Amino acid sequence: MSAAEKCPRIDEISALVDDELAEPARAELDAHVAGCAICAPVLAEFKQLRTTFAVLPDVTPNVDFAFLVDRHIAAADVPKSKSKPPRWRWWQLAPATLGGALSLSLGVYLGGTLMLGSQITAQPAALQMAAFTAIPPGALCPALQACNSMGR
Repeated sequence: MSAAEKCPRIDEISALVDDELAEPARAELDAHVAGCAICAPVLAEFKQLRTTFAVLPDVTPNVDFAFLVDRHIAAADVPKSKSKPPRWRWWQLAPATLGGALSLSLGVYLGGTLMLGSQITAQPAALQMAAFTAIPPGALCPALQACNSMGR
């Protein structure tokens, strides 16, 4: 077995145990399993399971499950298209409408008062541009001239 050869899928090993492989594939898989340390225990376990299941007695159920399943399917097949979707009454929609209108009105009032009504004081250009300096706020100045030039 070469290092580049891949192990077969587990369903192929199961098919080998169940005698469901054609002769060329069967011979190739037998050769692989004989030299593979991974596949050999899997094949042995499948053969052990097959012999264990063969010993179990056949059990016939006392209940006809097909009839029970058919009855449940028929009960679930009842058409539900005859029922109409529920209608909303005015008293159910009123709280949501009132809340939406109040929220919108309050937002417009506060936005107009805070943004337009209050006068924003003009700041000197040096303070406005301080956000774009290489020295972050609260940092120590590397030179006296660097901190004085910002207008602090």
